[in-house]
Amino acid sequence: MNDYFIIDTHPAYKNIAIAAGFSGHGFKFASAVGETLSELATTGKSALDLSAFKISRFQ
Repeated sequence: MNDYFIIDTHPAYKNIAIAAGFSGHGFKFASAVGETLSELATTGKSALDLSAFKISRFQ
């Protein structure tokens, strides 16, 4: 599960959206990630289930 990307808001600053860990194959997901980041930045949530991509999974 830790091999997944990180797509989340910053734990302390909810107005900061984060996407990381895409390496060489992330370009395939650019449109979906961009849409998701725009949702997070404007509304603070996404229409998609992002539970697998949370920063908190490393704690």
